[in-house]
Amino acid sequence: MLTGDDVARLHDRMGAGAPVAGLSRVQTQVLSALARAPRGLLSARAVARRAGVSPTTASRTLRALELEGLVVRRSERIALGRVRDVSIVSADVTSERWAALAGELARVRCPAPTRPERARRVPHELRHLFWNTAPGQLDVDRASGYIARRLIQTADIDGLAWGAHNLRAADWRHAAATRGLTPDLRALALNLAAAG
Repeated sequence: MLTGDDVARLHDRMGAGAPVAGLSRVQTQVLSALARAPRGLLSARAVARRAGVSPTTASRTLRALELEGLVVRRSERIALGRVRDVSIVSADVTSERWAALAGELARVRCPAPTRPERARRVPHELRHLFWNTAPGQLDVDRASGYIARRLIQTADIDGLAWGAHNLRAADWRHAAATRGLTPDLRALALNLAAAG
């Protein structure tokens, strides 16, 4: 017999959702994943991971949703190790249909992504935050306190998200002790330490 906790764990692992009027099950999953990515996603593969579908299915579904006016693509210049132009896909929250769909999509639960192992080095796409750092200080095992301090000082959202998964509470406490930090950045470091 399944308990309520068992059902909740299954929902977290496999996702759950009710039918949304005018959308297929896969369209609902993809649009729900995009609705939870306010800054958009970089590729159909990233959408696929979040929605729990194959990359081919995600790509085909994104094209269909784009034709329906529910998804938009925009070109943006971002730093991924170096500055580059990328195409970002996101839900079109200005669409006339969005207001009717938003509440229904909020009830859809996408499958929980599998968490990768903790990184051993700062990834290439965050190296621009460490532009003047010696290569040895990019090693998480040897310089995690320094890495946390740099991430707090830059306040880069992608860097902080990476650090939240890959750094320990002690690293964030080390960052909080940095002289010259503003009170809001110190509080952020302490919150990350408490969450770790």
